[in-house]
This record gives sequence, structure tokens and C-alpha cells, in this order.
Amino acid sequence: MDTTFFQVDNRLAAFSDAAESMAASALEAIDSITEYNQQKVLSAYIRHRVSEAHFVPTTGYGYGDHGRDALDEILADIMGAEDALIRHSIVSGTHAITIALFAMLRPGDTMLAATGAPYDTLEQVIGHKAPSAGSLAEYGVGYSEVPLTPDERPDLTGIERALQSDASIRLVHIQRSRGYCTRPSLTIDDIEAIVKTVRAVRNDVVIFVDNCYGEFVEKR
Repeated sequence: MDTTFFQVDNRLAAFSDAAESMAASALEAIDSITEYNQQKVLSAYIRHRVSEAHFVPTTGYGYGDHGRDALDEILADIMGAEDALIRHSIVSGTHAITIALFAMLRPGDTMLAATGAPYDTLEQVIGHKAPSAGSLAEYGVGYSEVPLTPDERPDLTGIERALQSDASIRLVHIQRSRGYCTRPSLTIDDIEAIVKTVRAVRNDVVIFVDNCYGEFVEKR
């Protein structure tokens, strides 16, 4: 710590230097992940040849909105996805999840929460605790849940059993973030293990990953 301009106690300065030294390897790893993902994003923009023309205003109908189409393609490229949807009219993560769930589930289908209970904000959307107007439950969509193991990890055996015992399961929900719980957030390796478990049993279900807060935090 530089003490040229402020009268910082030398003991405090030494403590600060020691703390920075202890954290150096962790901070270096974060910087490496940051640089990797920044280059991934920039290279996607370059591949899709984004220019000033993509920022020209269009009509409210969005016909011929090349900027919007390019942005969708860029995000899909970055995430390694088939397609993407970016709209400022989607006001929250819960809103985005709701759109996806209602798009993929139909009356008679069941949603399986594979990583324990999802966010509290999704309770009214799912309607599994108290069916409410406009919820999936009112729409005729069922819900089941595989609790985490005692050490707060995904229960792969439980997920396998649930899929084998209920043919109505149409969608497997994976929540990456810890949300408002104490469990650790899932890594990409954790998610991969769940996906492999699901696919070993069923190839016909949709695997839905709530990746909120998980973008750009790893190099995969």
C-alpha cells in the first residue's frame, strides 16, 4: 500500500499488502476468466459483423429489424445455443423463466425440479403450493421435486428414479444459482452430471437450465 498521500499506519499497510498477496492467486484466476469471456463476446460481435447499421431505429412491429436479429444470433453464438431471445420487454429473470415454462409445458405434463425447490418467486408461477390464477397448476401442469442430498448436492439417483417412475415428466428444471438457499451454486460440471443422468433414462424430456448469475463465470 502506498502511504505517500495519507498517513496510514504502517501496520495497516503491511496487513493490506499481506492480504493482497494471499488473495493474488484467486484474483489472477478471476482476471483470467474475465479476459477469456470478454474475448469470447467480442469475437462473437466480430463474427456477426455488427456495425452502425444494426442500431438504426425500426418500426414498433420489428419487421426487418436486423439489429435485433443479429443480437439474438450473437447471444446464441456466445452461449453455444441453437437460438436466443433478447427483449427489453422481459423485465426479470422470473419473467424469462415463466415465458420458457409456458412455452414448453402443456396440460398433463409434469415439471421435475431436479435441484430442490426453485426460487420463491416461481411458486406462484408453478402454483404447486397454492394454485393461483394463471399458474401452471391451473393450466393442468403437474409438479414434482427431487430434494438435494444431506450435503446439499444434486441427488442423481433420486433424479433417475423420478424419471423412471413418472412418464408424464416433460421438463427437468435445473437451477444453477443457490438463490436464497445456503447450498453452493452449481458448476458446469455439476450440470453436466445431471444432464447425463437425465439422458441415460429419457431422451424425450426437455432439460431447462436456469443459468441466472452463472454466465461468464467459467471458461467452458
